[in-house]
Amino acid sequence: MALAAALTSCSPAPAASPNSASTPPSKASQVRLTGVWVAVGTFEDPAGPPPWSNTLWPANPPFTALGASESKRLSDIRNVVPCQPGGPIFAMWEFGLFPIEILEAPDRVVIKPENGALPRRIFLDGRPHPPDLEPSWMGHSIGRWDGDVLVVDTIGTNGKTRAINGVGSNAGESSEDSKPRLPASDQLHLVERLRVVADGEVLEDEMTITDPINYTAPIVVKHYWQRRPDIEVLEYYCGEKPRPDDEVNLPSSATR
Repeated sequence: MALAAALTSCSPAPAASPNSASTPPSKASQVRLTGVWVAVGTFEDPAGPPPWSNTLWPANPPFTALGASESKRLSDIRNVVPCQPGGPIFAMWEFGLFPIEILEAPDRVVIKPENGALPRRIFLDGRPHPPDLEPSWMGHSIGRWDGDVLVVDTIGTNGKTRAINGVGSNAGESSEDSKPRLPASDQLHLVERLRVVADGEVLEDEMTITDPINYTAPIVVKHYWQRRPDIEVLEYYCGEKPRPDDEVNLPSSATR
């Protein structure tokens, strides 16, 4: 099904029941995350078409004093290290240029962004976050099924990443680039609710971002991805030639 039909003919799925936290996932919900996904939205239209439109980043983030200072530092492109990893939020926030691939196994889900060397591993075997967690670029993620929603809890990031918003190179390619850069410290706590909507054609990622070093209140956003079985995730290094834009962006008649 083309995204146009998916976006216009389907209503949002009902939220999972509060009592469904211990409900085991169905076979369908276990396997349908697997695949290649390209983000909804473009440089010219970051939100993308309704009803599955991305939540745009806040124009006035609830910064702490330290957060405001770090935001100002990250807004200067001279302070962005080339090819520096972006962390788990940046990895799940694109504007239709680089896909992600999701692979599922009984004990974990692995998310591999094309534009980054580091995968995200979400452990589903019931393990807790380790008490002696070694900070890392992507942090440590554990997940559980709440009905057909995969709830992912991530901590343990190293606080060294580039800003979590901005289009890739921080080069001002989108209207979103005029907004303040959003930093992430080693106290970042990310909770995601991943579900497939629009008859399996769209992936929704609701993110609740808590970081007491940088923000006085949580930031909650939703981001959407279109299923794309027609493309593969390629080997990519940001210092080399990027993927051509027309390989992932369908004509406007097919994506609206």
